[in-house]
Amino acid sequence: MLRHLVLVVFMFAAALAQAADPLPNWRDGEVKTAIEDFLAAVTDPAGDEFVPVAERVAVIDNDGTSWCERPGYWSTQFQVQLMASMADAGKVSPDTMPYSAWLADDRDALRAYGYSEAYQALIRSYAGMPVTAFTDSALAYLDRASDPRFGVRPTDLYYPPMLELMRLLEAHDFQVWVVTGAEQQFVRSFLEDAAGIPPERVIGSWTPPVYGEEGGEVTMVRGDRQVYNGHQHKPANIELRIGRRPIFAAGNSNNDQAMCRWSVTGPRRAMALWIHHDDAEREYDYDRSTEHIAALAAEHPWTFEVSMARDWARVFKHDD
Repeated sequence: MLRHLVLVVFMFAAALAQAADPLPNWRDGEVKTAIEDFLAAVTDPAGDEFVPVAERVAVIDNDGTSWCERPGYWSTQFQVQLMASMADAGKVSPDTMPYSAWLADDRDALRAYGYSEAYQALIRSYAGMPVTAFTDSALAYLDRASDPRFGVRPTDLYYPPMLELMRLLEAHDFQVWVVTGAEQQFVRSFLEDAAGIPPERVIGSWTPPVYGEEGGEVTMVRGDRQVYNGHQHKPANIELRIGRRPIFAAGNSNNDQAMCRWSVTGPRRAMALWIHHDDAEREYDYDRSTEHIAALAAEHPWTFEVSMARDWARVFKHDD
């Protein structure tokens, strides 16, 4: 009885601590304080930096910012597997370029062919596929996939500190959007369950669907060319799809620099985060394609480097 009572008291105390600190997996320090100060400033109606609710837009990258992007992009791996099924069905030739290079994971051959065109060929391999079938295939793939290092499903590799930050932004009446270079329909298929972001709040590289009618019923199938959403295209597509300039942004690479810079150089108080992978023990340590976003963090007072090693008490939910 006493042991049960102690457990109940402990759980109650933990719940109180969680309520008192909405960012429990962020260590105390400059970045956590800056987040708290930013949210206090833009939501105080009596303050000079108050931002109306309608203008509180946050844009957050997915791969490498919200979940683990190593050792490979799950979106691309899924699409290669889907193309392989098309090859098995005789719809594409597995012995011709660039399909042979995709199947062999031959990066040099893909670069020699031209990566952008090779990727568009990948998209064409399943053009005409019903959009619902693509979504179902993505969910089935993610359900059976396992990360080779951590031994968990890909969707278990979302970072608790970033999920906490999304919920805190929402609690302060922010619209939280995920803006990614990955395949939009792939990310939309699972993100609401994995990170609480509904499909309509995802902007990715998209393949315009094709409308049709069959026996009085509407059909919606995938098209044959993708519209890229990366680098300077991110702010352009945010303007196209949202119609408001964000006041909060987070990314992990040069692919996100333009989105972050656009957010912090507007007329409103704003904030941007660079998620820096510098924790080889708990995740990975790498700086590939980060020089531009690192420079933004160094030059702009509203842009902060988030060190995984320094600023996050936990990287994954399965961490001890």
